Amino acid sequence: MYERDMSLISVNTFLANAANKYSQTFQNIETKKKTEKEEVKELLQNPEDPLAQYPVRAMGYANEVGAALSTMPGWGKTAEVALWIPALLYLGADIYDKYSRGKEGNYSEASVNKAVEQATFQALASVILPTAAVKMGQNIAGIATKYDGSNLTASAQEELYGKILSDFDKGKFAKGDYIKPDGTVRKGIDRVMDRILNDDFDKLLSGTKQDLKTEGLWAKVKRFFTHSSRPVSAATSNRTDVDNFVRNKVNEIYSLQTKLENITEDSLSALDSRTRKYYNKALKNIDAKVQQLIAENPSIILKKILNSGDDRLKTYQSQILDNYQGDSLKLLLRDKNRSAKLLSDLMAQPEDRDYITKFVKKVKIARDTLRPIVKGKEMRLGWLKTAGGFIALGCLAIPIDHFVHKYIIEKAVAPALENVEKFNQNFKKKAH
Repeated sequence: MYERDMSLISVNTFLANAANKYSQTFQNIETKKKTEKEEVKELLQNPEDPLAQYPVRAMGYANEVGAALSTMPGWGKTAEVALWIPALLYLGADIYDKYSRGKEGNYSEASVNKAVEQATFQALASVILPTAAVKMGQNIAGIATKYDGSNLTASAQEELYGKILSDFDKGKFAKGDYIKPDGTVRKGIDRVMDRILNDDFDKLLSGTKQDLKTEGLWAKVKRFFTHSSRPVSAATSNRTDVDNFVRNKVNEIYSLQTKLENITEDSLSALDSRTRKYYNKALKNIDAKVQQLIAENPSIILKKILNSGDDRLKTYQSQILDNYQGDSLKLLLRDKNRSAKLLSDLMAQPEDRDYITKFVKKVKIARDTLRPIVKGKEMRLGWLKTAGGFIALGCLAIPIDHFVHKYIIEKAVAPALENVEKFNQNFKKKAH
């Protein structure tokens, strides 16, 4: 009986100890949860502060949104500049608010130290580190395009598409087949390729690559956070990969241009849906567009006439070349007023006007079909990098806030400011 009672006591003691340990463990879990809640509260600094809470806090990231969008061709850099406005308004309001709140947080006495703390916090948590995260995300996303067979990053491809589009706008794709004096034919695509992959492009890439070797640390940091007008990514890529990419894209564009300028009902139906969509869009208001092209870019029309294989246009070619050759022809094509005067002379007779107008219509339709196709490829690269920037910002924004507030402000900046304040107070006491 005694032994049975002792056994029951032992069991009860064991269960009591187990319950006690379970209770302690549960309390530890609760304490941990509470600590996490406190860290969130700490992250938001002051839950009673509307400027520290989302979505108002998100205004501080407006410039980062601009940085993410800055990779978009055309309007991206404008968006980047414009989105600095709400960001700066928020940063200024938040710093002034913390200055006014003071140490007690009740607006009883302003505090320069609190303003300095908040300015440091915003500089790191709303400008420098998030922007670095965005740029990092863009670069990581851009690596994905290396596996499309080009071995070039999205940034390098984007730069090269930008050059190709610029050359397209300048009329460098206007070259056609050319019969040399010895009777041999130089293909138009070869002439176009020479105009695009010429010495100027080679000098640009080589010069950029050489300048990067002597670039200082500050220039590297500046280039990381901003944008270079030079083809930095293309210059640092393998030159063979760059040349192959440009050649492939120029061939594609030139081939489609030739097809569009000589379109038939059968070849129109054979176009892919996207090209057909742009072609049909280019047909709208085509007469007005032709007159606009004649008025705004007559040199493009003269280049197309000079490089056309159309027998009827050879008459106009002769009229041009009888008066302009070599450098004088180059100067003519660079001068809008002189080009417009010559084109007007060629179209003086009604039959000439009708024929050249029909020819220009084909040129305009082809150009208006091709340009959005090339631009779309450049835009897709921009969207890829933009997505990478937004993903990085979304993943790292709150951790950056937490890191800067808890480790930099609380453990470095605030103690340093307190020490400076104590030193000033002691100095004033000794002076008195």
